[in-house]
Amino acid sequence: MLPNTRTWMMAFLAAALISLPAHALEKYDMLMGGFYDGPSVSGTFGFSDIFTNVPIGAEVELGYSWTPAGNGILARRVFINDNTGGNDDAQSSGGFLDLGINATYLLPQTYGPVKFYAFAGPRFGRYDVRWDYVGGDEDFDITSWVFGLGGGIRGVMPLGKQINAVLQLGIDYYPRSSIYGHDATYYPNNSNVNARTNDQGYTYTYQDAENATTVPHIRPRVMVGIQF
Repeated sequence: MLPNTRTWMMAFLAAALISLPAHALEKYDMLMGGFYDGPSVSGTFGFSDIFTNVPIGAEVELGYSWTPAGNGILARRVFINDNTGGNDDAQSSGGFLDLGINATYLLPQTYGPVKFYAFAGPRFGRYDVRWDYVGGDEDFDITSWVFGLGGGIRGVMPLGKQINAVLQLGIDYYPRSSIYGHDATYYPNNSNVNARTNDQGYTYTYQDAENATTVPHIRPRVMVGIQF
């Protein structure tokens, strides 16, 4: 799935570059905040009407979300060992960094002054959460790189001559990817590396690693902000 996603992205970018018209492009920027499995912020740089006769645009979006860290006790067992020392005071930090490349399309429907756009494209993200077990003399990062696709609908309402209000509803899909922590890596097909075994002889699986974390799989996103 990952090679297919990368191939699709490269084909999209190549087609966009080859087809760029000679007319002047309309540039815009957006700053937004909202919810993406936790508080989220994003910045977008884009061009509208990149083709002469079709209302298609292109944009790049970078965002960061302070998502829930997951289950600290289970994370320690899955990625380190069953020793529970310090688990009663497990501190976490980190979140999810995401990059989106979108094609946009101006829909013919309007609602008063509000225009609506559909958008879709590839998604790339890095989940990185750090656990610190106070009193347990242990801290480590859990990381995962994910690649997928996303899309949604955006409403744009003029607030002034060169500024608009934006409401955006979207959803992203990330195929399950490897999850790494300490020196253990868990894979969706369970061809795991250094998978831990508990005191009862049970060897942890990818499902356990997924339950211990909040690595995104299917994730809706609600954002509001300004376009200028």
